[in-house]
Amino acid sequence: MGSILYRYGSRYYINITNRCPCRCIFCVRNETPTLGDADTLWLDKEPTVDEVKEALLSKDLSTTDEIVFCGYGEPTERFEDLLEIAKFIRNDLHKRVRLDTNGLGNLINGKDIVPELAQVVDSVSISLNAKDEDEYLEVTKSKFGPGSYDALIKFIEECRKCINSVTVSVVSGYISQASEDECAKIADRMNVAFRVR
Repeated sequence: MGSILYRYGSRYYINITNRCPCRCIFCVRNETPTLGDADTLWLDKEPTVDEVKEALLSKDLSTTDEIVFCGYGEPTERFEDLLEIAKFIRNDLHKRVRLDTNGLGNLINGKDIVPELAQVVDSVSISLNAKDEDEYLEVTKSKFGPGSYDALIKFIEECRKCINSVTVSVVSGYISQASEDECAKIADRMNVAFRVR
């Protein structure tokens, strides 16, 4: 079926979907079928919530304090399932939860998902990827087209209001140094952490 749960570094990552509204030019899934100890992150079918729970329970999680939603797809494509799994991780497994996201979850789900998200995640890492919409669409090829970047910025702003740890990131080598610097300024203005991957 493909790996539902994989270890990468000191953390476990959950791979719940291969669906994504973007086709980012830097996406690692274009280069390799696997990361960490995963056999393959390409899923024959999306795992059920129970299958994800079983995968989590089958691992020795004592050496990690955080479980991350991040695989070869955008986790908020399965928002309701993400909420249920995240609650299980926090309440039953007593682990912190991080979401790595492209920040387009509100467009994907047709609603503001941040209030519900804030109830189940401890931190969020959001791919900023560009200094403005033109550059963003060139880099990410978002299927939502114009308006995607504004939705992303709004998502970051809303996360900052109610989630303790918010980081935005760019991928080095795909935008200019000047654009990277401008992204760092955007993060600073929004009072969120900034990371170059």
